[in-house]
Amino acid sequence: MKFVILFVSSVCLSILSFSVSAQSNEEYASALKEFEAKNYEKSLEIIRALHTKGKRSYETHYLAGHCHYVLGRTKSAGSHWSEALSIKPGDAAVSLDYTRYLLNIGREFDGLQVIARAFELNPRNKDVRLLFGTALLYNGKTRDALSITEKLKAEDSSDYRPLVLEGQIYYYLGSIEKAEVSLKWANSLVPNNANVLNNLALVYEKASNQENKKGRFGNAKNFLNSAKEQIESALKLEPENSHFKDNLKRIEAKLNALVTNS
Repeated sequence: MKFVILFVSSVCLSILSFSVSAQSNEEYASALKEFEAKNYEKSLEIIRALHTKGKRSYETHYLAGHCHYVLGRTKSAGSHWSEALSIKPGDAAVSLDYTRYLLNIGREFDGLQVIARAFELNPRNKDVRLLFGTALLYNGKTRDALSITEKLKAEDSSDYRPLVLEGQIYYYLGSIEKAEVSLKWANSLVPNNANVLNNLALVYEKASNQENKKGRFGNAKNFLNSAKEQIESALKLEPENSHFKDNLKRIEAKLNALVTNS
């Protein structure tokens, strides 16, 4: 079970920073304007017309990818981001989005290759470094991933994101106490972040599983109650989040099973 990739919240923001001067023709400017107005299909129509005229560019493919992403067509989004990356290899913005897409569909090695190239060209970009660490983790390179989190934490103690990644690493290593410390620290920095609360719930759920295997059913129940408390707090912030709802159902089912068998 993978943690929420928190950095995905920035996926649809970087596109808005494009200036029309990046591609001066009025058609691209119109496509960008339609995107900003949330008229995604209209934006795509304009982009298709541009491509038909042979006016393909990094900007048009990147914008098309975001339109498809918002519309839920992630495979099409990935295809356009791949095209954009072929035009500007190692570009930070599209590398971030394309890597997230690859990680989310289980292409961990490909994702690592993409973000590693971006890291080579953008070694100080914090978002690139964070996602590079995540990709390293998903490829089993936990020591390298931890090294990245340590450097990022030392550079900015007010940024919660390296702590979340650190918690995720310790979660996969089975070091529950360390994962809890990292995520509680992150939670103290952003107390109303639903994803951090969800991740804490997953840590407590895993702790319960470990205690259950050892026959320590009382401890297992206590951890599940803590997990339920955290996920319920997350749902108060994001009541329609289907992942959180599924996690709550699973945790409650485990709690009920423990009560029944005790």
